[in-house]
Amino acid sequence: MKTLRFKKDKVIKISEEMFPDELCERCGRCCILHAYKTEKGLELIYCPHLDKKTKLCKVYNNRFEHGCLTVMEGIMAGVFPKDCPYVKDLKNYEEPWFYRLLREEENKKE
Repeated sequence: MKTLRFKKDKVIKISEEMFPDELCERCGRCCILHAYKTEKGLELIYCPHLDKKTKLCKVYNNRFEHGCLTVMEGIMAGVFPKDCPYVKDLKNYEEPWFYRLLREEENKKE
């Protein structure tokens, strides 16, 4: 079995060139670490660095030192909702299961 190795700084450079920060809508949805279905509905666990009021990362400039994924890593790991500007035009991209439930709950509130 072969292992694919890459240099993280190279991935970051590619990510910044192909997926500039300006595309981000600052919705905070990609900062969901875990999602659970409960009797009360969908329970979400967010990254502790996300300010839930502003939906901004408190450590954004140093996020990679805190283990955050680059956009490229996030796409490969499938962490973005399908309407995210970074993935909305990618064919065959599959969002995590809980985003559909999250949209359904948001639509019920409206």
